[in-house]
Amino acid sequence: MSRQDSLCSQSLLEAGDRSLDRSMSSSDPGEIKTQFATREGAYRLMTLSEYSRPNRVGYQQQGQTPPQVRVSLAVLPDQGERICFNHGRELYVYVYKGIKKAADLSKPLEKKIYKGTNPTCHDFNSFSATNESLSLLIGFSTGQIQLIDPFKKEVNKLFNEERLIDKSRVTCLRWVPGSKSLFLSAHTSGQLYVYNEELPCGSTVPHYQPFKAGEGFSISTCKTKSTRNPLFRWFLGTGAAINELAFSPDGGKLAVVSQDGLLRIFQYDSMDLLGTARSYFGGLLCVGWSSDSRLIVVGGEDDLVTVFSMEEKRVIARGHGHRSWVAAVAFDWYLETEVCYRFGSVGHDTQICLWELPEETLTPPKQRVTKKRVDPLQLVGTPACPRIDECPTLDTLVCKKVAHERLTSLIFRPDCVITACQDGYVYTWARPH
Repeated sequence: MSRQDSLCSQSLLEAGDRSLDRSMSSSDPGEIKTQFATREGAYRLMTLSEYSRPNRVGYQQQGQTPPQVRVSLAVLPDQGERICFNHGRELYVYVYKGIKKAADLSKPLEKKIYKGTNPTCHDFNSFSATNESLSLLIGFSTGQIQLIDPFKKEVNKLFNEERLIDKSRVTCLRWVPGSKSLFLSAHTSGQLYVYNEELPCGSTVPHYQPFKAGEGFSISTCKTKSTRNPLFRWFLGTGAAINELAFSPDGGKLAVVSQDGLLRIFQYDSMDLLGTARSYFGGLLCVGWSSDSRLIVVGGEDDLVTVFSMEEKRVIARGHGHRSWVAAVAFDWYLETEVCYRFGSVGHDTQICLWELPEETLTPPKQRVTKKRVDPLQLVGTPACPRIDECPTLDTLVCKKVAHERLTSLIFRPDCVITACQDGYVYTWARPH
């Protein structure tokens, strides 16, 4: 077996039709909802637009919790959308037909089962996507990164192949906006790396030299005679796992959430720290931006959604609707207005929550005069983490149980909402007509 095939076996489960064996009616004893209503109308589950593994007869994961099911979407110039999702050791890429046509599970563009490692995250390069080429990054539980092209099967590159750069799980991959070759890789080691997919990684353990440092972070470069990967290594905090990265829509800022409970926002090009916020307790797991790059929403192990204002450099609102960890958050860019923001969240409690943030919430609160006191949580009681009574609390617009297993992904599209749950199903919800 070649080195490129050492991660992946091309001998896969045969594709086949899968019967719809779940009862999702509103009368189901588990109260699983197939629709939910908002002021704009009803969102309806499109059963025929459901994506999953083509063959449900599979394996049992042994000895560890399978990675979270992630969903990536790419829009091609003239050929619609492509969807990628992982489940256990498997990864699939399909033509995504949304609410227009039924999903065809018998014809994946790409289907892989990996040996000795699990895919944990992935990201399409939307900037370089054409009707003939589509770059897809895949991160793994053992630290490696793979680059493939579902159209050009000969494209297959491995980064950190010998695990010399980082041996820990890859938690998030992001292409740098506007770049065909640069991408970021975040790890449970508390480090993130900048790669150029056109450069090699080298055959020895990298040696680093300091490049920049700030409050709670340091950045290094490789000490080599010739340029190689990684171009930069970012080390955040004291080494707590980095859980997710998100570039702002304007491409200039990078938001990072970590297991230490901190949100850090950087100006990406200058590598300056612009602001921080923290969870009420526990780690932060997910992060998303508003379309105007003014607001950031995060969620995590405190069961809350927290909204941070870039202009105010403070937490401006919290929402409490989930009864377990919040796994994914996203702003609904298609319903944003000048006077109100809409965002959503999904969690391990199998619920989807929709929230609205009125413009008046963005105004600074009146300052309260309080006696200084030593706080063991340090940031609690500051603009980065106001106490519960010092911050507006949002009520849910919608809070519905929509799955049997914990929900792990949330994507808003012009005509639908996409969710995924840990048993490997990707659901499409049609927006109101």
